[in-house]
Amino acid sequence: MSESEEVAGPQSLSFEPKLFVGSGNRAKTVAVASLTSQLKKLSQELSDLDQETVDVRSLDLVTKQLLTKSLINHKDPGIRIYVACCIADLLRLYAPDAPYSPSELETIFTFFARQLQNLSDTNGHYYPLYTYLLESLATVKCMALVAELDDSESLVVQYFRVLFEVIRPTQARQVHNYMTEVLQQLIEEVEQVSQAAIDIILLQFLRKRQEENPAAYQMACDIGNATTDILQKYVCQYFNDVITSASRPQEDGSKADMNDIRTAHHLILELNKATPALLLSVVPQIELELGVENAELRAIATQILGEMLAEKGFTLAKRYNSTWRAWQRRRADPSVQVRIEWVSKAVALFQHQPQLARELNEM
Repeated sequence: MSESEEVAGPQSLSFEPKLFVGSGNRAKTVAVASLTSQLKKLSQELSDLDQETVDVRSLDLVTKQLLTKSLINHKDPGIRIYVACCIADLLRLYAPDAPYSPSELETIFTFFARQLQNLSDTNGHYYPLYTYLLESLATVKCMALVAELDDSESLVVQYFRVLFEVIRPTQARQVHNYMTEVLQQLIEEVEQVSQAAIDIILLQFLRKRQEENPAAYQMACDIGNATTDILQKYVCQYFNDVITSASRPQEDGSKADMNDIRTAHHLILELNKATPALLLSVVPQIELELGVENAELRAIATQILGEMLAEKGFTLAKRYNSTWRAWQRRRADPSVQVRIEWVSKAVALFQHQPQLARELNEM
């Protein structure tokens, strides 16, 4: 057998840790310049190691040392991100088993989230390292570990909050894809998606938010379309809770807060344009509103459904035939306000949905 045909043996980490001086409780990290140099070398070597051939026993010492408080809480941002990248590579090399306890993993993923907060500065000196960390989390599918932790709900919300805050139109599309992948993994892995996480997603569909950060809006669209089957029930519950709460008479006897109801319904319109499948169980809710006693709520439902029916290229009438029929009957609603809304939206149907317009003429 030639040298090129020989089977390579296990790879071992050659780096000899010199991250501390002293020992035990008196151990202190070395000077910043030296520590940065060592961590850079360690990070490069770890990234070059292959999961299939590495001897993980050679990683044990650095695995323990990297998680010390003096490193993950170091005042120097360069040291912190190098430590984060090293730990992310260790998770890759040890996968599918993590070399850390559940409490240590909670510390690690909280630490990772803090580092990802720096992704908004695309011109920052360490920006390539922050994107490396993000890529590692996305491609190694580390987020599955989060779902198994006791504090998973808090961590999930933290990642949703951080990534939706730091995403920018100036970032590369691949960076956006990695962010989307990380959040998608969390949705798919956790047993129950936090309502706070759902709120963060839905916030991006508000018109004002779309204008402020179109990249965040696009990520919300991508997540909604990729995890439709999971998110449908949460979106339905969200609107049910908002509308029910807003419709309920206040303790002081005041009327329902129709502003909140209108805001919720306009959010439905935006979802309908971007991720209509998320509204699978929401459309029947709006259909029920067409028959409630409150005329103002009937008018809002008539308006929203009318706009959804007239949406170009959208076949709501075919998909929800009973809703289409219920909307048609508002033509003879006892409320003038509802009839006015119906007529104004019927005009749009004649402009954009000729087939539905013909059905209206046959009524």
